[in-house]
Amino acid sequence: MSGSLSTAVNKSVDGVSARPDHEAEIAAVDLWTRAIERLKGRLSRHTFQTYFEPIRPVSLESDELTLAHSSKFMIDWVRDNLLDVLLQDLEAQHGVRCAVKFVVRERPFSDPEDSVSTPAQQTTALVTSSDPPPSARQLSINPKYSFDSFVVGPSNQFAVAACTAVANAPGKSYNPLFLYGGVGLGKTHLVHAVGNHALQKNPNSRVVYLSSEAFTNDLIHALELHKMPEFRARYREKCDILLLDDIQFLGNKKQTMEEFFHTFNALHEAGKQIFVTSDKLPNEIEGFEERLRSRFQWGLIADIQPPEVETRVAILKKKASNDKIALPDDVALFLGTHIRSNVRELEGCLIRLSAFASLTGAALTVDLARDVLKNILVVRGDKPDVEAIIRVVSEQMQVKPSDIKGDRRQQGIARSRQVAMYLTRKITGLSYPAIGEKFGGKDHSTVINAEQRITQIMGEEPEFRNMVESLLRRLNG
Repeated sequence: MSGSLSTAVNKSVDGVSARPDHEAEIAAVDLWTRAIERLKGRLSRHTFQTYFEPIRPVSLESDELTLAHSSKFMIDWVRDNLLDVLLQDLEAQHGVRCAVKFVVRERPFSDPEDSVSTPAQQTTALVTSSDPPPSARQLSINPKYSFDSFVVGPSNQFAVAACTAVANAPGKSYNPLFLYGGVGLGKTHLVHAVGNHALQKNPNSRVVYLSSEAFTNDLIHALELHKMPEFRARYREKCDILLLDDIQFLGNKKQTMEEFFHTFNALHEAGKQIFVTSDKLPNEIEGFEERLRSRFQWGLIADIQPPEVETRVAILKKKASNDKIALPDDVALFLGTHIRSNVRELEGCLIRLSAFASLTGAALTVDLARDVLKNILVVRGDKPDVEAIIRVVSEQMQVKPSDIKGDRRQQGIARSRQVAMYLTRKITGLSYPAIGEKFGGKDHSTVINAEQRITQIMGEEPEFRNMVESLLRRLNG
């Protein structure tokens, strides 16, 4: 695998992977320690501490370095925005081009770093010391996600007002609160902000924050271990505020929906606050039970839209101020004008640009931004052509544009080619034969099969669907 790049986010069912070979672990620690020492001196303190310091080396085998982090969100940040910076230093230390694989791994409860926390930094434990099912997660409310750090604009002011009302009086108004919107628009930020604000007002409040996937995994293990009474107590009796992210992933999971339905009823009857997020309206979630849809009509359904250019510029300036980045006004306006898909990508581009400037000693200018972010920026009014689509897909999926247009059938390359064909059909409306010609003279049946295959996978794998939809938003602007 030397000389190639392969990145993935893997997660075992219970969030715990098998312990790697001891020698592979030692090699990983040695390589990682040397690499981050170099990075520490070349990146800003905030960038290093936020994005690199929490990563832990797992193993180094056949020039593939496996790294772990407890947050998939943070893994996505590093992979999408700072991976090239990391790879350069790994290559400098290792002597060859390493492949990098990321895994999500929760910190063990015995980790000393987890032993001391304030209510504003840590949610109520999802398990007690006497009942630790292996799937349960003790997720933290991130203290940096507050209402003060959230930039409010016309696209999100209604959502912010609803979340503020819930945080000030949990269970009293807008119960349940259902917040929906696209990927990277700030839903998770607002969930954390509600938890932080509620804990500041009442440090004894029992706030439980988790994703719908974690809820499902916890249910599975409670069933396996015959600990359903403890599971139900954890989410009903020992919970004052339930914050559930990405509820759309409960769709088609009948037993999980059944358990959540009764959890919802128990909390609502007890006057406890329920706050969920989704990327869709309740009636648009595939496989979502009608009785759950009706429950969310009891409270408030609020949406969050992509920010306007003025809000995007304000977000960039606030992010730059927090990270101590000297961001010129013309660069902020340039980024805010041309990066319009979501806040996560907007901030990611700023981090990437700042890291490049730090490493090269270059000044932050519009010309630098245009050059460093040329594969990401969408010029207003321009419809991307096939070459632009292939270029963006190749960067996202880490394959060469020539391979996408070529004939190699390696799984990663074939999947990237199918994604590029799917997006080309969606964006340009070209005929199947015309698309096939653009992709190295492929037969029209190959393009039809690619479109059908990507549509199928998007229906089966939520993370893959989010990735494709993010690419579509970026290309469409």
